[in-house]
Amino acid sequence: MANPAAKAMTRTSATGVPEAGFTLIELLVVLLLMGIMLGMVTLSVRSPKTRPLGEEAERLAASMNLAVDEARLTGQPVLLLLDRQGWRFFDSGPQGPEPVPDDQLPGGSFDPPLDGIVLEGGSDSATRVRYWIGQEALDGFRGLALQRGGEQTPVLSDGLGNYQVGR
Repeated sequence: MANPAAKAMTRTSATGVPEAGFTLIELLVVLLLMGIMLGMVTLSVRSPKTRPLGEEAERLAASMNLAVDEARLTGQPVLLLLDRQGWRFFDSGPQGPEPVPDDQLPGGSFDPPLDGIVLEGGSDSATRVRYWIGQEALDGFRGLALQRGGEQTPVLSDGLGNYQVGR
């Protein structure tokens, strides 16, 4: 006589034929676990400190757009101080420019530092740029380009006070 415990472990279909394989739930659980592990490996391989230049240019453009909004709301221009290590914003105070708190207008840093900054229309690379962002849209500033390792990514103005990364 067959072992009843062995018979209980084998699945059978409605027709009485033993089934082999996995259920849909089992396959979904395995795929989910593989996806989680692949995501963890992908994130651990790429260092979170080093960003591609285009990603850093996007962050700078977004910060400049926030500064434009701030200047329009307050009626006071905002100074952007940009160098190879990062950027910072300053208000026009009675005794001169005063740093804007990071919770109001966040600064940023470049990691690794830039090789240089080129103002639109110029050919020389600068190590520091001072630019007053005002409430006036058409101020003549066309943009700048960030340089690192032979790569150059432009951050351009559309003339209406909006900044975006040029392609």
